[in-house]
Amino acid sequence: MLTNHLVLAGGGHTHALVLLRWGMNPHLRPKCMITLVNRDSTNTYSGMFPGVVSGKYKFEDIEIDLIQLSNFVGISFIKAEILGIDPYERDLVLDGRLSLKFSHLSLDIGSETFADPDSLKLYEKDLAVSIKPFNKSLHWIEGFDNEHKSIDKAFNVIGSGLSAIEISLALRKRWPKRKLNLQVHPEKLNYNFRKVLINSKINLISTKEKILGPSLLCIGSKSTNWLKDCGLPVNNTGRVLTSNTLQVINFPNIFAVGDCGVIQNDERPPSGVWAVRAANPLAKNIELCLRGLKLLRWKPQKNA
Repeated sequence: MLTNHLVLAGGGHTHALVLLRWGMNPHLRPKCMITLVNRDSTNTYSGMFPGVVSGKYKFEDIEIDLIQLSNFVGISFIKAEILGIDPYERDLVLDGRLSLKFSHLSLDIGSETFADPDSLKLYEKDLAVSIKPFNKSLHWIEGFDNEHKSIDKAFNVIGSGLSAIEISLALRKRWPKRKLNLQVHPEKLNYNFRKVLINSKINLISTKEKILGPSLLCIGSKSTNWLKDCGLPVNNTGRVLTSNTLQVINFPNIFAVGDCGVIQNDERPPSGVWAVRAANPLAKNIELCLRGLKLLRWKPQKNA
């Protein structure tokens, strides 16, 4: 096995910022081989996606060019789908490629929409699409643009979180006159959000009602399925459990951040806010770990 080969699995927000730190401060970059692996050569900055839906940005405006970033830092980039990890043999399993050996691994592979159309009250399940992956849901939304002047044909958003609220308001900007429904758990919607949505002429529908027409699913997230089967400790949504140094429990050479990782006994919801905040402590602890020094403890902010 290679000595000190750091593999960054996934080009999420945290890893992108870690690489930016090393590119702008080359003396901080670990003095070893580093490889970034991601299924695509770009990644989407999720916080700006509602702006794309509303028409404020173009999709290419919110894409992070991972190849350009890797070249800037001076590391290798591999475009490949990750199929699993063998934490004992220290192998990253890739689709259509030989496994990649690592001495140290950092996971930032994001999450998938926690959506099962069969469990939802939908008349037309084939018209239900998850918000992730963003490029696919945007293409699907664009398919309804020619109907935006229709007052009678409703478009539905399902979800009670901030993502569903932001997307609903972005769709109102995109389609000023179209009938929009937001299906929510009423108890999860505070007064201010309710007021803004009603003033924006977005109809609030109870989760007990069955809905008709196209439906965009913004109902939480879960980790990719293979994470639960690779031998790493996970919580009930499949997120990898770490200590407050961001090292995976019982696997000190593996780190996990973003939507796919969570600090044991100090959990925060999956959100880009915490992914961005984790970049600095992750970078510092990777640097310290590879030098054999004591790592720093991180306590994420409580609210976002």
